[in-house]
Amino acid sequence: MARTQALPVLACAFAVLQLVRQTGLLFSGAGTSRSLRQSSPRRSLTALRAEEGSAGSGSDRVQLKVLSPEGLGVTEAVSEVVLPSASGQLGVLANHAPMMTALDIGVLRYKQAGQWKPLVVMGGFASVDSNQLSILVNDFEKVEDIDLDAAKKDMDSATSALEKADSKKVKLDATQSVKRAAARVQAAMFGQKK
Repeated sequence: MARTQALPVLACAFAVLQLVRQTGLLFSGAGTSRSLRQSSPRRSLTALRAEEGSAGSGSDRVQLKVLSPEGLGVTEAVSEVVLPSASGQLGVLANHAPMMTALDIGVLRYKQAGQWKPLVVMGGFASVDSNQLSILVNDFEKVEDIDLDAAKKDMDSATSALEKADSKKVKLDATQSVKRAAARVQAAMFGQKK
């Protein structure tokens, strides 16, 4: 029951975070010149940043922050991130345009010091703005905490449960279990390739 309530709570927290971030910038006028603010009141904050060039535009790094209901998960300066978005894989590099997306269960990969590192995420939301990638997830698991043999057994049992599912509810739950197990196996195998 607590897991099903976590997604709406995360969504609200993320919306509040974005609202505070945007209104704080709008009220303080951070990153915009006085002449630009007065010249066209209908211009968006994003357009003003693009015209002026944001402070981090010369940077080749993205500040990655992964947060869960239990607290801070990962905070790293990375060169590239590949997200398991709800509509497919999504890559984020430095100076990415501002955006927000829903995340699916899957493997988030980030490149740090030339090496890819996987992280299993259990759905959530991601927001990119000014070389800051903030990710709010329902839960996550680091590759060091995953045992490949146990993950494969979980995958087999989840697949078996999906095949035996007789109602829509049971089938939906089994599908989510298969996604989680597949992501754990994928991350563990990725971690062993190092």
